Order: sequence, then C-alpha cells, then structure tokens
Amino acid sequence: MYLGIDFLVSPGLEPFVVEVNVGLPGGAEEFHRTHLVFLQRPSDVFSRIEEISRRVYGRAFKDYLDSLPFMKSLKPFKIWMDGQGPFPPESHPGLRLEDKWVQYRILNPLVPMPETMVFDPRNLDKAEIFLRQKGRLVLKRRLGRGGRNFRVVDSPLALRDASPEIHPSVLQDHIDSKIQGHVFSVRSVAFGGEHVCLYANLSRRAHSNHGILAHVVEGDHFGLADQEFGTQFFKQKSWEAEIWFGKAEPAYLYHNLYEDEVARTALILPSRLLKTIQALSIKIERFYDNLDWSSLPPACFEESA
Repeated sequence: MYLGIDFLVSPGLEPFVVEVNVGLPGGAEEFHRTHLVFLQRPSDVFSRIEEISRRVYGRAFKDYLDSLPFMKSLKPFKIWMDGQGPFPPESHPGLRLEDKWVQYRILNPLVPMPETMVFDPRNLDKAEIFLRQKGRLVLKRRLGRGGRNFRVVDSPLALRDASPEIHPSVLQDHIDSKIQGHVFSVRSVAFGGEHVCLYANLSRRAHSNHGILAHVVEGDHFGLADQEFGTQFFKQKSWEAEIWFGKAEPAYLYHNLYEDEVARTALILPSRLLKTIQALSIKIERFYDNLDWSSLPPACFEESA
C-alpha cells in the first residue's frame, strides 16, 4: 500500500512513528523538489513508483489506486475532515485508519511510537497523571490534518485550558525533535514492500507540518549541511494533486497542492538512523497491505454516530 509515514527523532536519535497517511499522501513531489534544489537535478521518483506498481501489483499506479476498496470514499472523507464538505454517503472500514488512536492501537505493538492516550475533557484525572509522568505532552485531533488545533501541554493549567476542545483528540508524549533551532519531522514513503523516498520538514513553530522542505542525506553525523541557508519557492501543481483531483481540486487546498518552500540545505542523518527509518517504513507498509479492514478497532466518527 502506498503510505506516507511521519517520524519524529528524539535527542538520543531514536525515531518515533507519529502518523501514517494512506491513499495518495504527499511525499513524492516534496522529495522531488528537495532533490532539485539540493542536488540540482531531477529525481526518478515518479517513474520508480510507476515501475513498482506495475511489477508488484500488475497495473499502472493510478489503476492501482482506483482498485483500493476504500478509495472511493476516502477523498470526500478527507474533505469532510477539513470541514469543507459532508460526510461521504458510502463508508468503508478502511477509513478507520485516518483515526490517530486507531493507528496507535494497531501499530504500537510493532514499531516505536510516543505513548498515547485518548483525551477526555470531562475527566482530566487520567490526563493529569499522564502529564505528571511525562512532563510535556502534545494534544492533537484524532481526525485532523495540517496540525489543526495542535497544542503543547506542559502544565495542569494548559491541560484545563484545552478541555473545551470539541474535536475527539489524543494526548501524546512530547518528542523533542529538533535540529539547530528547528523543529523537524521526516516524511517517509513506502510502497509495494519497498522504501521509495523521504524528506524533512523544518519549522520554527511548535510543530513541523507544512514547514520548509529539506532534502535528507546519509552521513557520519546528525545536523544540517548548512546552518544558514536560503530557500526556493515552488508554485506549480503537484504530481499527487494531478492524480488525486485531476482538474477539479478544491480551492481551499491550493497552498497544499501547489506551493512549497524548499531549503537550500539538507538534513544529515547518521546511517543507523536513516536505515532504521527505512526499515520501519517497509514494516508498516507490509502490515497495512495485509490488513483485514473489518477487524480494525472502531474510529471516533463511528463511536459518535
């Protein structure tokens, strides 16, 4: 299954999986753009994805996507998640994979993830115990994209201030994923039992969603290739957007589908860390590819129905 997997990296250089994105998540276009900026030449990522699809699944990549049983309802479901459309009239149990709590329940036994619990604003006792144990937490929507309502919680007062949250949410152990003054994450793409590509997001905010993109290279230390760097802006339709929406993309997603800011530097990852991220990505992709959709735990949108 084609997946975009988000990793944070602890100060001890241990990777933690924080989210798995299904369908046609961003990753390939962003990697291609970082490749262009840092290496000054195009990547072969799009042709490689097409080759894997034909070799492993026996069909063109777009035909492979159309064959997924949950794909028909996934696109309107994501638009509903963004608050820009109605709940899809046809649902599929595969949509449960959009719930971060479902992701945690099925993946935590298999891969390293930050400890996570459901946030219940009506009962803060368990949340306060969790906060005392960890010292710092993050609050995020169970169904949410782009860091909407993402909050860092570092005190009981901050926890109580978060309690009116109307969206089903989770509390998660805070992973201090930083590099030379930037919060960062790594998006890794896996497909057909293979690791395809990865890139980094850099940000000065509390989270790295839609930050500055950076190429990732293997090295003998952890750091940025250049501490001071300029950026290059892109404003053109992404490969994923063309496949996903054709000529009818929603106007509210213009920034996501067209615009990127790319750093003229690279994130250097030690070989062990890079290879671990790649191996974990393949492990998750193989697990997802063999899932029994009907056996997934219920999602928050089903619990509230």
